[in-house]
Amino acid sequence: MISLIYVSMASDGVASEDVRELALHSARKNAEHGVTGLLTYNSARFMQLLEGEEHAVMSTMERISLDGRHNDISILRKMDITRRECPDWSMRVLFAPLAAKGSASDFTASLPKQMDVDTRILFTSFASSLRD
Repeated sequence: MISLIYVSMASDGVASEDVRELALHSARKNAEHGVTGLLTYNSARFMQLLEGEEHAVMSTMERISLDGRHNDISILRKMDITRRECPDWSMRVLFAPLAAKGSASDFTASLPKQMDVDTRILFTSFASSLRD
């Protein structure tokens, strides 16, 4: 199995409701292919974790790269794994930025308990970054 994390820029006009619909569609598709993960959206950028068998994750990533709702995709991490960090989430979406006092702690607490510390830090830092 592999784990892949990427970031991308949201295209103009993408709204939170679009992201919710995307996550619902992705959850169904990912469940069919044994892919799990997390999508975070901060009103300007996406960060996503995908995990599963390499062929399934890379096929999913290929479909994602063709989606017009974002551009400038950069893969931050791709590595072999022996266990999933989001085993129960075919796709979950979390919204940011985290600007209120204590919101970073709340966000981190909402992440799966089995998520590695490095991954938690990466997602919490992304979620805490404010739109330009």
